[in-house]
Amino acid sequence: MRRATASVVVDVTWAERVVPAGAEWRAGPLTARWIDGTVADRERRMTYFEPRIAASLYGTPGRPSRWHRHGAGSGRVRAVELLRAPKSAGGGGLAVLHVTLGEDALAQLPEIGRPAFAKEELAGLLPLGVTVAEQARRPWVLSHVTFAGGRPPTVLPGPEYADWSPRDQWLWLLASATPFDRFPPDPQDASLFAGRVRFSADWQALVLRDGTAFLGTSPDPGGDSTFHAAAARLVHTLYLDVFLLGRLQLAGTNALANTLAALRAPQADAARLQQYEERLIELRRTLWSTHITAHGKANELLEKFQDQHRMPQLAEFTANGLADAARYVEATRARRSGIALGLLSAVGLPFGLAYGAGALWGEPSPDTFALCTVIAMAVTVVLFALLPPLRSGAAEALRRPED
Repeated sequence: MRRATASVVVDVTWAERVVPAGAEWRAGPLTARWIDGTVADRERRMTYFEPRIAASLYGTPGRPSRWHRHGAGSGRVRAVELLRAPKSAGGGGLAVLHVTLGEDALAQLPEIGRPAFAKEELAGLLPLGVTVAEQARRPWVLSHVTFAGGRPPTVLPGPEYADWSPRDQWLWLLASATPFDRFPPDPQDASLFAGRVRFSADWQALVLRDGTAFLGTSPDPGGDSTFHAAAARLVHTLYLDVFLLGRLQLAGTNALANTLAALRAPQADAARLQQYEERLIELRRTLWSTHITAHGKANELLEKFQDQHRMPQLAEFTANGLADAARYVEATRARRSGIALGLLSAVGLPFGLAYGAGALWGEPSPDTFALCTVIAMAVTVVLFALLPPLRSGAAEALRRPED
């Protein structure tokens, strides 16, 4: 094995107005130097993504949303990044631990993929007000591995995996970050490699639900000025940003879907639905997209990530649920307006007739007005007593939305 690196992504909670400060934290994403000497800093990386996406990943010069620090933790972590999520993603944020793996990368990946690993490494490093989320999902692991000879060795036991090339065996084990004895994959399940992305004869990627692996498929001579060196930098900068965006999309869509699921039909009202529609519009404006760049394979990587989490279906379900709730509210308002008009007619008719009769046959006086009013009220009571639809309409009009 020539190169073995990983980035571990974990959810964090983020208090309002907290900004990482001090000499350790620097604004902007973790930088890397390309072979041509240019530096992949915030400004350079913003040119890779569409402006609406870049603002969500890096913030603005006046209000950054990304910070990094070097040389932290127990020594296994070479750098840490923090990304503050926009409000459209439900708040909170993400922490990224950049880890250098040893020769036994397959054994190390499950270790660094444990929630306890992130908590241990980030203990005492995070700014005040930023903590690892208590209900955090399993950390998401991005890895990159190459070999001096190009062809990796066979690692899956048993003849049932004879049809799996060593390349596919490594892709699966790296992307899943799960030991074979804990979850042996079904060798006949072709869908396991539905997340494959082919870059060239030199490397491939496999995107799974809990991680992604990039594997070099041509010999890696080592050094910092070769293709595989450039690929390693690309994986842990621009392609990492693609998956961070995917995590924000997933968090924002799930947060809105859960909010809508908790909304009971009688509690729905126009003002509340307008707030949810504003959240959906903001989510689409700042995060939701499959076309994020005009360069490279980033769009395909994001689509594979979304497919693994069934995000297109979730987004469609959420939008349809919001539309259904809006139709329900509109229908309820129209029904109540009709009932109110009907009641107004039912109540107004006796009073109109009584006052008209009093004006025609009686003398204008307070006594005549009072008598007409009493007669109209009596007729109204009789109508409500004899006609059940009037009683039910009045009950509907008077019922509170939460009843």
